[in-house]
Amino acid sequence: MLKKGLIQVYTGSSEQINFAPFGLAVRASGHKFRTLITCFEPHELMDGAIRASSYLDTMIIEHSDIDKAPDAFQKAKQAALAGDYDIVVLSRIIPLINQGVIGLEHVLSLMEKKPDNVELLLSGSGAPQDIIEKADLVTEMVVSGPEEMVSENKGTIEVITGNGKGKTTYCLGKAVLKSCLGTRSSIVQFIKSPKPYGEVKAIGKLPNLEIMSMGEGFLDLDSSGPKKKHIDAARRAWEECLKEIFSLKYGLIVLDEIDNAIHYGLVNPERVREMLFLKPRNLHLLLSGRNAHPEVTGAATTVIEMKEIKHPFKKGIKARKGIEF
Repeated sequence: MLKKGLIQVYTGSSEQINFAPFGLAVRASGHKFRTLITCFEPHELMDGAIRASSYLDTMIIEHSDIDKAPDAFQKAKQAALAGDYDIVVLSRIIPLINQGVIGLEHVLSLMEKKPDNVELLLSGSGAPQDIIEKADLVTEMVVSGPEEMVSENKGTIEVITGNGKGKTTYCLGKAVLKSCLGTRSSIVQFIKSPKPYGEVKAIGKLPNLEIMSMGEGFLDLDSSGPKKKHIDAARRAWEECLKEIFSLKYGLIVLDEIDNAIHYGLVNPERVREMLFLKPRNLHLLLSGRNAHPEVTGAATTVIEMKEIKHPFKKGIKARKGIEF
């Protein structure tokens, strides 16, 4: 059970789906937190989400046609108010609020009355100001590049950066859903150290997906820059990435927090840019972290910026097990 549940909102002007709530649900599942995800609009990886829930017994996926959306919302609302789940995700509900399919007043009522130990997530483009004001955390997703679905025969390069929450969980969510659809995938974490994080525990139950945490944890920088242990760890992670990328075994690889590693001088940006041009044609890559280097964004198919609008850390709320790690 969560000690403190917050209200998170993932929005923006793009119609592209934000996979961060799915990734958060996977992480939470690793700590045995129960999550209900109600999907109000279909997306191209919907079947992957349903299959993921069949492997993770604490994650329930429900989806609704637009004509049944009000009933689906009432069902999710009752589950949240009753505390049946630790986390309740209302995926892509915001456009239906703006269309009047689901009443704004009903959603605001849920936000006010939810139990303190329930985490509530709302996603979708164009969040109304009333919802933003009541939320504890708000991330705006800004997409640069094509938003149409790219052919499976042409690998994409997505860079997920920015100062807002949701970068790692976006990558985690997309990798999980793609792997559950049969795409062999891998996640290499450049900063996190090998510990039983929620996502590590959950991924052990999933098919076609591997994860390696190869960092040394928090970058405790001194006046001369990163300590040797971080430099050595980043070198090993980069070498492992190159092996995986050119092994031709994978359809999708996540280089988690590599942007941070580049920013702090642990990885050479020119070598990363060279790899991006030489990677196998059909391989999808996701590169995450703050302060993405121009050498990396310039080679990307799509750049996604997670912009911080509101963040609970500024209120003194620390990272929570099952939510942030």
